[in-house]
Amino acid sequence: MVTSLQRKHHRNAAVQSASKTTVSMVLLLVMAFYFLLPLYWLLVSMTKSTEQLFSTPMLTFPDQLHFFSNLKWLHTHQGGVFWQWVVNSVIYAGGAALLGTLISAMAGYAIAMYTFRGKRPLFLAVLGSLMVPAAAMTIPIFLLVKALGLIDTYAGVILPMLVQPFGVYFMLVYIKETMPRELIDSGRVDGCSDFGIFFRIALAIIRPGLATLFLIIFISTWNNFFLPLVLLSKMELFPLTVGLQIWMANLNTAGAGEPLYPLILIGAFLSILPMLILFPLLRKYIVSGIAMGSIKS
Repeated sequence: MVTSLQRKHHRNAAVQSASKTTVSMVLLLVMAFYFLLPLYWLLVSMTKSTEQLFSTPMLTFPDQLHFFSNLKWLHTHQGGVFWQWVVNSVIYAGGAALLGTLISAMAGYAIAMYTFRGKRPLFLAVLGSLMVPAAAMTIPIFLLVKALGLIDTYAGVILPMLVQPFGVYFMLVYIKETMPRELIDSGRVDGCSDFGIFFRIALAIIRPGLATLFLIIFISTWNNFFLPLVLLSKMELFPLTVGLQIWMANLNTAGAGEPLYPLILIGAFLSILPMLILFPLLRKYIVSGIAMGSIKS
């Protein structure tokens, strides 16, 4: 029999649950507004001419859209160098993500599944390198790339991005949790080499982790600014981040010519499209990959 005290307790619990749900929803709405507002502003701004940018409300579309004229201007400005920057960014980010993911997976697999001399110091070195800020490595990387004669080359930008301490650690944890050691013994019994076991068995099992790491490296390389700025001096080799920054710098230079606000805005919007496309495509793998790599560990 339910007493009045129990009914009061259930009523209070229901009120508390409803309050928590309401607070959570409000916080989510505030966060969504905070993150989506700049994107909406960018979407609106790239449809305006230079005059409209400063004469119309910042969050409303203009009466006369200039999206296609801005896009045509972007296509022809400086011989269409913007699209060369897009191609460069795809090469840098795609090459670094593909090779970096494979190298990180192979290194993580070796540390997680094999016993060898120096394994613990190697693991500690990977952990320690996670603490080193990326900016602190820029000058040493520049000196190494220069010594190799790779300044102003695609390889010079991609090569430093292939070694990812976070990627090695992430794949190490992921492989340790998802791949049974018995599969290695079974593969060897069937006459498969260690490379064969990795490429034919392990890669299929750790596919969600690979997709997650690929996206992480792709985004970090796509958004990388400082390292390409140091390693590159030729405009035709710039990625989008450096190229758009050069246009931004010209805005503050007296006598630099016509202000390029519309080009910068539409270029910035186009530069985030790959992330908007990749996230929905890889969402299933990312969610399972992060859950497997973090919660289980």
